[in-house]
Amino acid sequence: MTSTDPAAMFREMLGEWEKLANSVGDGLAKSDEFSRFMHGATTAQMNTQEAISGMMARALAAANMPSRAEIEDLSARLARMEVMLARIEERLGGAPERADRPKPSRTRKPPAAKA
Repeated sequence: MTSTDPAAMFREMLGEWEKLANSVGDGLAKSDEFSRFMHGATTAQMNTQEAISGMMARALAAANMPSRAEIEDLSARLARMEVMLARIEERLGGAPERADRPKPSRTRKPPAAKA
């Protein structure tokens, strides 16, 4: 007796389609043509990324702005300085405490709450 459940029929159809797609995909992925195509596509993508990166570096240099590499370098240098500062503070007995500064006086009153 066959089931008339549409969801079960759909699941069975989807399972069969998936098996077919996997068999076709496995055969395609193992072919030399596919390997050459993927290698060419990867090479083209890398060349495009390199060209865009070079254009961005030239555009940033023309605008007198730092490049991503320069920002990363500055970030690393800042992190090293923070570590060195922490070591110095530790050797001196902790972070220097700030003197309590008086808070500015409030001259304006908040608006009265409406009931």
